[in-house]
Amino acid sequence: MKRLIALVSVIIILVLAGYFLLTRKTSNPMVLGSSINNFYLEKTVKVEKHPSKIADIKDPNILADAAFLIDKKTKYPLFEKNSLKQVPIASITKVMTATVALDLYKLSDVVEVKKEDIEVEGSKVFLKAGEKITVENLLYCLLMNSGNDAALTLSDAKITRAEFIVLMNKKAEFLGLESTAFFDPAGLNDQGHSSARDVALLFANALSNKDFEKIVSTAEKDVTSVDGVEVHKLKNSDRLTTGEIPLDGVIGGKTGFTYDAGHTLVTAASKNNSTIIGVVLKTFSDTPSASAAEMKKLLDWGFTSYTFTP
Repeated sequence: MKRLIALVSVIIILVLAGYFLLTRKTSNPMVLGSSINNFYLEKTVKVEKHPSKIADIKDPNILADAAFLIDKKTKYPLFEKNSLKQVPIASITKVMTATVALDLYKLSDVVEVKKEDIEVEGSKVFLKAGEKITVENLLYCLLMNSGNDAALTLSDAKITRAEFIVLMNKKAEFLGLESTAFFDPAGLNDQGHSSARDVALLFANALSNKDFEKIVSTAEKDVTSVDGVEVHKLKNSDRLTTGEIPLDGVIGGKTGFTYDAGHTLVTAASKNNSTIIGVVLKTFSDTPSASAAEMKKLLDWGFTSYTFTP
């Protein structure tokens, strides 16, 4: 009899609890379970205001196949031209290579350059087979001089290159880069592709790492092997970063070029505590300075055409 009474009591409690949960009313609908719902009941969510375009401002005439401009803080689009078009991005690929490398290594890690890493075509910093160099110095070689040999060294020092490329594409998926696929760490394979929008979002994410920002903002630097024997004199390939084409407030950027991709560039600049990121892909003019000239036009237009919230 006691067991029966206890069982009935438990059933009654469960029924009453279920009735309470079904009939309880809250000011907010259930969101992904009660714990999340309680969070929103107890917290206030701050929504940042996006930049406001000044009236009667005309769009810039950017002489490139695709372009995009965003506010870094809110990711609000300020200008777009064919921004979702899938195209090869050449050495801008190295922004993702650096992003994965920063996840994979410590800056102080020392890696050894392999013979097959230096037999790559295109831009190089002329690493030597057997040279031992820190990851930090390799990142300077990668992002400043766009060293393809540095890209390959970073991609196969700890894991296989194939595994590294998988990590690049997983990171792209994680960041929501819907038009992006990578086939190599240097950007030489033009089957790899992205879009102006995706490049801007990738660079915005990369800039959240202070080490990355420090490297891309460096105009000139000498880096050495661990033993100091090998010296690599570096100069940033972005003419805005070096000041060859002056731009007030420039932070840094990453260039790219292959015959299919054309001259490409992503660059960030900051004024009055506001940072914007511009992308130009395949400039109409086939000259090394064309991407920097179009980028200056785009970034200057962005700062003068919008008001930004503090």
